[in-house]
Amino acid sequence: MEWLAWVILIVVGYLIGSIPSAYIVVKLKKGTDIRKIGSGNIGATNTIRAAGRGTGVLVFLMDMAKGAIPTLVGLAFSRDLAIVAGLSAFIGHLFPIWLNFKGGKGVSTAFGVALAMYPLYALMCISLWFIVMVATGYVSLGSCCGTSLMPFISIFTHQPWICTIVFFIIAFLVCWRHRENFRKIKAGTEGRSFRKKS
Repeated sequence: MEWLAWVILIVVGYLIGSIPSAYIVVKLKKGTDIRKIGSGNIGATNTIRAAGRGTGVLVFLMDMAKGAIPTLVGLAFSRDLAIVAGLSAFIGHLFPIWLNFKGGKGVSTAFGVALAMYPLYALMCISLWFIVMVATGYVSLGSCCGTSLMPFISIFTHQPWICTIVFFIIAFLVCWRHRENFRKIKAGTEGRSFRKKS
């Protein structure tokens, strides 16, 4: 019956990942649709624009939990199931059934998956995210650097191949979701945080 655990956890992981934390929190606090504010993204950064830094931190933690919970449950069965359940939650965040499959960029949820699988390595990724974000002022660049570090850590620490593949998929999708941010960085129109424009 191991296959049943896989089916259930993949489906449940997707549904948990699909919970639109930012949409719900901003709607409850402000009575507005976050998709009509700022970048329109249902993530922590846009939540800060819509409802303040404290609310943004709350959404960040909620989105991380969406990735961590299915992954931790999966670890009770096997590492392979855990990483696949985490990927399912991540996909759910990107393509939530509740919002017509138009979701966020997946950074917080990706970190939740990594934190549940490899806490120390995840902290290294989060540290890189923070350093790049503060050094450049670009949240988007820090996010992509942080998530892109994880698959290389997986390779160099000889983790199971399925984990490396999943982390590469996650990194690719996070960077792909930030493609518009990269265009703005190139054009000099991307907004900065922690640093004033020169």
